[in-house]
Amino acid sequence: MLPSSFNIKATNIEFTPELRAYLEKRFSSLSGVLDFNEPTLKVQVEIGRTTRHHDKGDVFRAEFNIRARKNSFRIVREAADIHIAIDEARDSMENELSRAKTRRISFVRRSRRAVKEMVRGFYGAGMKFVHIPKWAIPRLPKIPRFRLPKMPKISNLKWPWKKR
Repeated sequence: MLPSSFNIKATNIEFTPELRAYLEKRFSSLSGVLDFNEPTLKVQVEIGRTTRHHDKGDVFRAEFNIRARKNSFRIVREAADIHIAIDEARDSMENELSRAKTRRISFVRRSRRAVKEMVRGFYGAGMKFVHIPKWAIPRLPKIPRFRLPKMPKISNLKWPWKKR
């Protein structure tokens, strides 16, 4: 299963059905780090030869451009074989996407933790940037934390249906 906007462009190369199947197979394995059902996802793949007159060296190139939400990722790899170039580009793209996903998850977790500490009332209590001696700190009255009122015990309540 590929995303709805998946464009492939071949430059200076014959684009065979076998090459298309290989490219789609390799790209579909990115489904673990990329949500293919996202409506804003746009994928552009360009494969081809860099020049027509070279026979040896890094002649083939694979380029992946992915835009999702507010992020954009671009990977370009060159190799002696088109399949190797596609594999290297796919592996590099997987590394970039997983790194971005990890960053996003850790940011959300840090944000939630900060909000929770603010609600509890001691945000920044564990942070010490400068050592200040105790005698230099003025004594301020302690601000009590928010506590729930104690609930009365059920045994102390008088129920109308309970016989005594």
